[in-house]
Amino acid sequence: MSPLFILFAAMAQTPTPPSEAADASSPASVASATEDEDEDEGPWTGSAGLGASMFTGNARAFTITGDAMAEYESPVWALTLEADGAYGNAASEDEEEREVTALTLGGWARGDYRFTRLLSAYSFLGLETDHPASLELRTEVELGVGLTFLERKKKKTEKELFLRTYLGASYAKDRRFQYTPTREDLPNVTLWSPAVGLAFRYDINERVHLREDAIVLPGIFDNTRVLLDSTTKLSVHLTDRFALTTYFELQHDSAPAAGKVKTDTSLSVGGELEI
Repeated sequence: MSPLFILFAAMAQTPTPPSEAADASSPASVASATEDEDEDEGPWTGSAGLGASMFTGNARAFTITGDAMAEYESPVWALTLEADGAYGNAASEDEEEREVTALTLGGWARGDYRFTRLLSAYSFLGLETDHPASLELRTEVELGVGLTFLERKKKKTEKELFLRTYLGASYAKDRRFQYTPTREDLPNVTLWSPAVGLAFRYDINERVHLREDAIVLPGIFDNTRVLLDSTTKLSVHLTDRFALTTYFELQHDSAPAAGKVKTDTSLSVGGELEI
């Protein structure tokens, strides 16, 4: 387990001492606070995060990451809009030219319609680019059904415990282009596959939230290719709206572009502001 996860969990267990003002609160103020908590927060929620790292000396490297998300939820409909990206470059002490180590950008939209508390239907559209992996543009379209096994809420829009699995049909097309060391076109690749996914949410306590999203796409016509994408997120809220976050991402392509490795992983730490 990453030391960052252990550190965040330890921070979250530190008790917050009661303030004198809270002890001296009047019944009227307590009733007012209760009414505020019961107030509907509206169907839309959102967040935006930013992280960065920089090294100097024998190695000079810089990386910046960013992400944003907006969610709409009603008893029947749900919509999720997400975007993230990263940029980084590096060079050794005796090198003047810097090499791009990260240049990615992606956007995704997902809509869900709930027939019952257990069964739902969904559609998904995604666009993604990753220059170090020689991916100029990946277009994804997915349709399927979802099964909700666990759902427990502490407020109307906050899930304390949530587990949903997905089964669908997916189409993905990769437009490939080699950016380094020489720029050249590469053959495009198409993948038709079933889609098996998982979404898990768990509030460890009121300040620590764990989130996992994973999907696997095994090819039908090209049995040698499998795509796997997993994102684990741990958030520790310092205030009601600001949190420290850590992301662990794993992306696997069993048949990547020529000269590229099959598995990419990244671990990033940053801050997130709820909108």
